[in-house]
Amino acid sequence: MKTERLGWLAAAAFAGAILGMGFKAPGDKTGTVDVIKVFKDSDYAKTQNENLQLQVAERRDVVTFVQANRNMKPEDADKLRILSTKDKPTPADKDDITRIKNDAHADEQKAEALQTKDKPTPAELTQIEDYTKRKDATGQRLEKWRQEFNDELTQQQEKMNQEALVRVRQVVQQVAHDQGYTVVFAQEVAPYCANDLTADALKAMNARK
Repeated sequence: MKTERLGWLAAAAFAGAILGMGFKAPGDKTGTVDVIKVFKDSDYAKTQNENLQLQVAERRDVVTFVQANRNMKPEDADKLRILSTKDKPTPADKDDITRIKNDAHADEQKAEALQTKDKPTPAELTQIEDYTKRKDATGQRLEKWRQEFNDELTQQQEKMNQEALVRVRQVVQQVAHDQGYTVVFAQEVAPYCANDLTADALKAMNARK
């Protein structure tokens, strides 16, 4: 899963170069703001980033476990995915996860024992065939999951980015309004402006619930 860079800085670029305040104030007071700093250093962005990293870890753990236990029951693999990526798993969910993992380990041991047996019985040969089918199905399942997980995480990342950017724009507008600014430029556009609202905007961003 491509999750090394979660796109916070890249998304900040979409905030725009000029943040018009949309109101009239006495005089012509202009300021700048480091949009990227307000964006990435805010408590909100850090919390959202941590949540996204947690989702990444949950999905990676599921893939890693199923990859190592390909002889597990297909229905258990599907249930493990659902429960392990659930927002707030209940105690019963956690117990079910433990049961599924224990059963998966037991299936791995049984499959290994059967495959190394000198003269398996007809019933055991049938079981070996069943395990072989499970492994093939698991491989296909994992490929599908990897793509679905990437899609889920990309969508979640984009949603978080957009929500954070809306917050940044709103707090910059509020700070500028409160301090009587008519226009605020992104710092890259007007790097030498004396009126820097970055610290105040970041403070307002962190104060916002």
